[in-house]
Amino acid sequence: MHGGDIYRNSIRTDFSVNINPLGMPSEVQWVLTEAVLHANKYPDIYHERLVEETANLFNAPNENIVYGNGASEIIMAICHSISPKKVLLLAPCFSGYETCVKGACQDCSISYHTLSEDNDFEIHHDILEHIQVEKADLMFLTNPNNPNGRLISKSLLDEIVISCEKAGTVLVVDECFLALTGKDMENSLAYDITKHKSLIVLRAYTKTFAIPGVRIGYCICADKLMASSLKNHLPEWNLSIFAQMAGAECLKHKEYLLDSAKLIEKERSYLTQGLANLGAKVFSSDANYILFRCADSELDKKVLKHSILIRECSDYNGLEKGFYRVAVKSHEDNEKLLSALEDLLND
Repeated sequence: MHGGDIYRNSIRTDFSVNINPLGMPSEVQWVLTEAVLHANKYPDIYHERLVEETANLFNAPNENIVYGNGASEIIMAICHSISPKKVLLLAPCFSGYETCVKGACQDCSISYHTLSEDNDFEIHHDILEHIQVEKADLMFLTNPNNPNGRLISKSLLDEIVISCEKAGTVLVVDECFLALTGKDMENSLAYDITKHKSLIVLRAYTKTFAIPGVRIGYCICADKLMASSLKNHLPEWNLSIFAQMAGAECLKHKEYLLDSAKLIEKERSYLTQGLANLGAKVFSSDANYILFRCADSELDKKVLKHSILIRECSDYNGLEKGFYRVAVKSHEDNEKLLSALEDLLND
């Protein structure tokens, strides 16, 4: 289901997970080292400092913010809290939503809004009619979508929110990769979430600040009662001292995010062109990962001989063998990937 399986493979360069190519900010690394000195204490059960600083950042009420041990814990809590009978998902989209729905909601049916390969798997206005027809209890969207990396326009997003409200559907918009597109402010729904009724915006520090091992994410709910219900489905002390201190430091680094987005935009263009030159069908992306398709259905296994891991995508609903996702990394790493793929595809 996920990339990043470096534990059962001999890997030098991991392209299967889209970690920020700038790496962990040095200040965050220092704070994590300092956190060792506080490991003999219980962490703050209410995450008070983190919640307050996040609320200030998004101009949202403190009680509308919920922190979790990564976004995945929050997704499961949402499923338990809402206990939907019908869920609407995109195909393809992040497979973790389906996993959580099936694990938390035994009698739930899942409907899919299928995106077209011919349109780069972009989301269009036909989704609005699907929302009204299905009238699902819960819907998940990723912006930008995963695995293809395309942003949903803000105007269409606003229409989707309104359509979900009319249909009685709780909408979860996963913005975990949005900050790395360089278009956070103009595309995020988090900054004016209290205008809405049944919206949850999900975000995480994992990929954005290159700290997946720390496990920290959060959501902002349009309604404080919804947030309170989510908290009831989370374990106590679900954030370690390390996560709390690192998260508070991450919130200070806006310039780091801007620098990251610039680097990613440049390297995404380089990697896209390189993959296309090798004969792959490359799908347009706004994110720090790229979806492509090639004739070799064993490419992920073959590239392991170069100690490189890429994401094989046939486990995404709507995709099949031959679809792969690669992260946008440093120029040096991107060169290594293209060189390895050139050897394999030429052979």
